[in-house]
Amino acid sequence: MKTSFFAQNLAFLRNQLTDKTSQQRLADLLGIKKSTLAAYEAARSEPSFADLVRFATFFKVTIDTLLTVDLRLNAASTLPPRTVATERVIVTTVNSEGQENIEFVPVRALGGYAEGYGDVEFVQKLPVFQMPFLSKERKYRAFPYEGDSMPPLRSGAVVFGEYVENWQHIKNGILCIVVTIDEGVVLKKVFNYLEDKGVLVLKSLNERYAPYPVRGEDILEIWQFVGYFDERFPE
Repeated sequence: MKTSFFAQNLAFLRNQLTDKTSQQRLADLLGIKKSTLAAYEAARSEPSFADLVRFATFFKVTIDTLLTVDLRLNAASTLPPRTVATERVIVTTVNSEGQENIEFVPVRALGGYAEGYGDVEFVQKLPVFQMPFLSKERKYRAFPYEGDSMPPLRSGAVVFGEYVENWQHIKNGILCIVVTIDEGVVLKKVFNYLEDKGVLVLKSLNERYAPYPVRGEDILEIWQFVGYFDERFPE
């Protein structure tokens, strides 16, 4: 495999992203480990074919170009405009008929979701199911709800979210499941200031909890709330 330009091309392409994406951020977006990405950029490791496909698809270049062309000398003619804000990669599973599963993140896996959400093995181990009344054209995931910040929801309920690829399109005041580096998985009402201030403001329905901002670079995933299940009738 020709990889003479791969390491420098990968580092170059990452540094060309409009928000100066870190190794950790790009690794999260691509669903690989930061240590793997760092090894590729330092030419300590050769990429697997699967990772070559990931990089080529993400950066909108051919695999051959990624391996054999010095992109630093050809940037103006070979590289399309690219921004991380609107392009994301999600790890998913499908059933035997090729239909998207709804993965359920149980309580035991919730604490590790912020680290494992982009790991194929982690996602493949999650329980899966189908719900015929949800669109087959969209991606859904289910999470356990804990706490008292979003009444009438109670701890033990299961909330369903639809995957949001373009965060810029999030409308103010909608409920979202937001996955962040520091807090993990939270359900909040979202107010979108990403374009002008680079943050989302998250607000609880329980007024005892104050709204707070989260920087865009600290957000890993966003799922728009579409419903919930609770075995007990709301009081």
